[in-house]
Amino acid sequence: MLKSMWVMTLVIFLFLLGGAHGNPLDTDISQIQKTYDTIRDIQAYFVQESVVKSWNAEQVQKAQGKVFFKKEGKMFWDYQEPAPQQIISDGSTLWFYEPEDKQVTVTTMGAGFPSQISADLLNGNAQLKRDFDVTDMTSPAERDAGELVLQLIPRSSQNNLNKILLRLDKKTFLIYQTEVYDLFDNLTRITFSQIQIDTNLADTLFTFTPPPGVEMLAPPTIPLPRQ
Repeated sequence: MLKSMWVMTLVIFLFLLGGAHGNPLDTDISQIQKTYDTIRDIQAYFVQESVVKSWNAEQVQKAQGKVFFKKEGKMFWDYQEPAPQQIISDGSTLWFYEPEDKQVTVTTMGAGFPSQISADLLNGNAQLKRDFDVTDMTSPAERDAGELVLQLIPRSSQNNLNKILLRLDKKTFLIYQTEVYDLFDNLTRITFSQIQIDTNLADTLFTFTPPPGVEMLAPPTIPLPRQ
C-alpha cells in the first residue's frame, strides 16, 4: 500500500517538476508541468494491481477505491475492495486506518516512506529532470492513439525503486496510469478513471478523527545495523 500511495501522488505533484525546453521530450515535460500547475485539487477512481514475484510463481493482488488530492501535500485514499482501508494526510500527519481491525497508525509525512524520492514527491521537493533520467517510451501505436509513455529511472540508488512508467493522455497531459517496479521487478500498477479536477475539495476531507474504540498505533521501528 505504501508504495502504491506515493506512486499515485506523483499524479498531483507533477506541477512541482521543472523542465527545460529544446526537444520534444522537454516540451512534453514542460506541458505536463503547465497542466498540473493550474490544478488545485483532483479526484479519481483507481484500480491497483500488485504483481509480486516469488520463487515458484507470480502473485497478483488487486484493490480499488477512490482517491483525492489537494495541493500542499493533502491526500485521501479510500480503499473499498477487497477490504476497507483509508490512508489520509493533511500535509504533515499521515494516518493509516484499518476499520476492520479498529486500528489507526499515525506517523509524519516522509517517515512512512522508505525512499527519499518518495518523501520528496510528497513534500514538493522533487524535480523530474534532477531526480530521474527520463526516456520517451511511447510506441508508434500508442502515439497514434494519442498516448504518451515516459520511463523514469532514479539518478541515485533507491532501496525500493527501480523505475517508474507514466502513461498520459497526450491531448490533456493528464496521467491515467502509473507503474512502479522495485529492485526485485515486483510491479505496482494503478489505473485512474473518472478523473475530476478542481471540485473545491474541503480541507476537512484530509484530516482524520479516530472513531470511538479505535486503537492508536505508532509505526514499527526498524533497527539500524551495527557499524
